[in-house]
Amino acid sequence: MIPSGFSFSTANADIDGSSSARDDIGLIYCSTQASLCGVFTKNRVKAAPVLIGMDLVKRGTIRAVLINSGNANACTGEAGVNDARTMMEAIGSRLGIDADEVIPLSTGVIGVRLPVDRILTRLDSLVGSLGDNVEALARAMMTTDTYPKVVSRGVGRASVLGIAKGAGMIAPNMATTLAIVITDAIIERTDLDRTIRDAVKSTFNAITVDGDTSTNDTLLALSSNMVKADLDGVRNTIVEVIRELAMMVVRDGEGASKLIRIDVRGCATEDDAKKVGKTVAESLLVKTAVYGSDPNWGRIMAAIGYSGADIDPADISIHISGHPVVEGGVEAGEFKEGVVKSALEGKEVSIDISTGTGKGAFTIWTTDLTHKYIDINSEYRS
Repeated sequence: MIPSGFSFSTANADIDGSSSARDDIGLIYCSTQASLCGVFTKNRVKAAPVLIGMDLVKRGTIRAVLINSGNANACTGEAGVNDARTMMEAIGSRLGIDADEVIPLSTGVIGVRLPVDRILTRLDSLVGSLGDNVEALARAMMTTDTYPKVVSRGVGRASVLGIAKGAGMIAPNMATTLAIVITDAIIERTDLDRTIRDAVKSTFNAITVDGDTSTNDTLLALSSNMVKADLDGVRNTIVEVIRELAMMVVRDGEGASKLIRIDVRGCATEDDAKKVGKTVAESLLVKTAVYGSDPNWGRIMAAIGYSGADIDPADISIHISGHPVVEGGVEAGEFKEGVVKSALEGKEVSIDISTGTGKGAFTIWTTDLTHKYIDINSEYRS
């Protein structure tokens, strides 16, 4: 289901210079002024498109999103900002809209200038081929992703569509590498903004693959405001779409063979529960233990202890995929190493942690760490 007013296109600009036949630039166009909201990386090192996007979101409306993969346009200084603005002006003139009605998104290698000349030669094709091929757009956004990430939901006569990319450099502190959620439902911009900001707290901000927060993290939400629909249903559907996109990103973690859910309960505050969950999720020792199906629960205890959360070790209990491992801070009497090892051999693993009787709770999703992750990232640029 394509939200009313939106169309999509892709083209190949050979951005990374590899002569690949894969499309690496994409365009989302709205036939009317679309409401615009967005959340961006909290990394102090921000890519040029993020700096521009943060300003454009303040305008509150947009007509087009211009996306490229293969180059992050990050750490490129004022020249990178100028490169992005050159493309905004060029695509804007072809669409008959102002440059500031185009928001840029980039993903890929950091520290390399965009090949603007190559991109400019492909913009006529991009504008001329606008249509409904959402999956092609999702593929054009991909870097190390293994599949395109698209989610679509209906809300009465209205619809919500989500597109995302991400597999590595995933420890979002707002959203994920790139994500766009569009709808044709009539919704106040302030309501749309509040909905996505609340949604990312328990979705994109609750996943981690490798503990690295990107310079380009961006989640945009756009509405063409063409279709009347139940507002509560619209809000809930937007949250559902964002949640599913986040889960697709973590499931596609670079080199991952297992999905890990870490559920933390009993902390004094939600912040403490998040500290515990995130620390366990990003522990290299925990991640490699899960990869090797090694029931080494001491690694989980150690990570909880250095998380910075206010906890008493004697109050900690841990279950792995439903099996007792730790009770009262020591090995559980019912712990059976062979049973837990078998449970860890599954494609999905749960780690349930209780730190006491407090009301603070948080759930975070992560992956194991495999040899393939190292292979992918040791060869990413070269």
